[in-house]
Amino acid sequence: MKIDNDSAFGANLLHEKYLGQLTFFLLNLGVSPLYIAQRSPWNNGQVEGFNSVFSKKFWNTLQFNDEQEIDAKIVDFNVAYEKYSQLISNNPEINEKDIKYMADFKNANLEKKEAKSFKAHKIYFLRIVRRKNDKGSDKEYGSIDVLNHEIKLPKDMINLFAFCVLDIKSKHLKINIELDDGSLKEIKTMEFIIKNVIYD
Repeated sequence: MKIDNDSAFGANLLHEKYLGQLTFFLLNLGVSPLYIAQRSPWNNGQVEGFNSVFSKKFWNTLQFNDEQEIDAKIVDFNVAYEKYSQLISNNPEINEKDIKYMADFKNANLEKKEAKSFKAHKIYFLRIVRRKNDKGSDKEYGSIDVLNHEIKLPKDMINLFAFCVLDIKSKHLKINIELDDGSLKEIKTMEFIIKNVIYD
């Protein structure tokens, strides 16, 4: 599931190497989150597009007297937006048998923090390698941030995308770059322990 880095989505918390509740929720469901590159909303164009349409056509345009009126009008907006998105989308249709509802998980504990109980064990991060220190100086290096933890990379990687795979089960973070042929090349592997995950 491709999502933003905001703290509400569990990736940009104040504490280093901590997961938020949404991330635990997804891992317990068996969903691996993919956090898009920071400060790069175009990486999540469909969501950003929805937010724009929602603001322009609904929230900033209509007047509401109370919450019940918002609830009633949002139903009409959602129907209209669904028709619009079907016209512009090239995503394959989802079969009814593949759709899961929250009621399907009513007996599941979706807040477990034990690594062995997760149905998904990987979290993905797309990052842009940023420059640290003055360009051309002896102290210049590339840097990415994963869960509020800075990782230094060679300066020849500055401005490239890095695709990071955090395997909670093996406690390792693998950092890859994309080659010209579209394949991934692993450039760094490191131990990466999440502080609020229970490993034993």
